Amino acid sequence: MPAPRMRRVAFVAVLSLKGQLALVADELPGGHPQWVLPSGSVRAAEPYREAAARVLRDVVGALPVREGAVEGCRWAQVPAPMGRSRREAHVYIFHLAAAGDPPEHLPSKRVTRWAEPEQWQELCTRCDLPNVDVLLTGYLEGWIPDGRITLES
Repeated sequence: MPAPRMRRVAFVAVLSLKGQLALVADELPGGHPQWVLPSGSVRAAEPYREAAARVLRDVVGALPVREGAVEGCRWAQVPAPMGRSRREAHVYIFHLAAAGDPPEHLPSKRVTRWAEPEQWQELCTRCDLPNVDVLLTGYLEGWIPDGRITLES
């Protein structure tokens, strides 16, 4: 029996100092763009943190950022939904270090937009990361402890 398929994904949540979240348009053909957290697949022997750093560089380029002390984790589901591979995802939080309004356009090759906290639940749901909006809100408000937090559905 073959081993179950599994996909590992690193997400980055880039926040402005005003608490706005950077989202990118998905790359699905046709229709209106869906706004999602920037993400990338984790390579075979690559740690999640290195994959997140790679995704972050693609999004913000050389803009100065500081890393948050919270990591959200969505562990692979067992069993996987029929016809789908298992997926494990980690979310790393970063802040733009520059004061003032966030730049209108990030260096990302993808179209970006800034979302206010009241838009997070709707927009982040499309990432298939349950409660990521709660994670980000708790992080900004200071009631989520530092460290690794499990995202449950």
